[in-house]
Amino acid sequence: MSNRHKILHIISSWESGVGNELAELVARLPRDEFECEICVLAGSIRRNILGVPITTLHTRWSFDPSTYFGVSRLLRRFRPDIVHAWDATAQLYGTIHGGTQRVLTEKRKQNNPHPNPLPQREGTLFSYLDRKTHRFIVPRQNRSLPVAKTTIIPPAAIPMPCVDPIPAEELLEKMGFPMVEPSGNYYPVFQSQYEPAHRNYKPIPSTQTPFLIGVILPLCSEHNILDVLWVFETLSHVHLNFHAFVIGDGMSREQFLRYRDYWKLFFRAHFLGHRHDTHRLLPHFDVLLHLSPSAEYSGTILSAMSCGVPVIALETMESREYVADGTTGILIPDKGDFRFCRRTATKRLLYLLENEKLRQSMQIAARNRIAKEFNFDAAVQQRIGVYRELLR
Repeated sequence: MSNRHKILHIISSWESGVGNELAELVARLPRDEFECEICVLAGSIRRNILGVPITTLHTRWSFDPSTYFGVSRLLRRFRPDIVHAWDATAQLYGTIHGGTQRVLTEKRKQNNPHPNPLPQREGTLFSYLDRKTHRFIVPRQNRSLPVAKTTIIPPAAIPMPCVDPIPAEELLEKMGFPMVEPSGNYYPVFQSQYEPAHRNYKPIPSTQTPFLIGVILPLCSEHNILDVLWVFETLSHVHLNFHAFVIGDGMSREQFLRYRDYWKLFFRAHFLGHRHDTHRLLPHFDVLLHLSPSAEYSGTILSAMSCGVPVIALETMESREYVADGTTGILIPDKGDFRFCRRTATKRLLYLLENEKLRQSMQIAARNRIAKEFNFDAAVQQRIGVYRELLR
């Protein structure tokens, strides 16, 4: 009979911002001490982790009775010592069942940032779930949770394999995207607000190697994908030679494709869907553009920095913690005005693409900061310590 302790990991979908983190953690846990299974509540994406059974339940609603009974059957069969819930939906299905298992929940978000409080029923439900949870893992201090049940584990960058960058033309040819020459000479003064003092006064020739801009987010309006497309339309208007890779999927995909076609970005903005080889594409990007205010997907910023890719991100609590403005990336103030966000993102993106020396210095600074402050192996050891403490 095995003496290994059993851990059941529950996650809403692989497309969530912590899917890659869960996969890396499970792969690094000592197999002689822990036996793991993963329960994915929804999503059509399938992943394989060597030696780890994965159950997908195909949840259809916010609370699906079939998913409830599916988790219940899994708990009776596997009999885990610890249930590790990786998001709020996973906490709902993992905590609502009774039993002897200890419940551990990842809390990435602070209190509700919107002025309107949660509905009374929903607030009561999550208060009940928090009371049944034995331990919380938070990236920073959270005053809404009891201190005795809270463990602070700083965010960490998921390790990326070393990939030698290849020329942009070769990558585009390999992926089947045609090379498109700009229709005119590059001239970035597209608005009177563009400050000439921020330019290096070196016009980018039309024969310049295409710039590769990455966006890794679900295709939902809450992640400001429409603002990203507006930025790309402006770059096309000033005849910048670039290609943008939008990695992710979502319910609003068709809507964004219509905007892309309306703005004539067919050969500039490429929607790649959800991909498992993102880690192979990421090192080839010149810039990662991240305009989402969501804390759940801010780990993409750390992944880009670990590959030495400069980041232009919307200023949030998380991005301020990750990005040293002007050193490892550039932050855009969040003033709640989408017009300001679009104009500022375009200006700073042009400024960064024009300045090659600045991009090179940001690449080195980003890698150094990740190695010193956001080490993934340290985060894994801290979670193993939490498991052992709960088992005691």
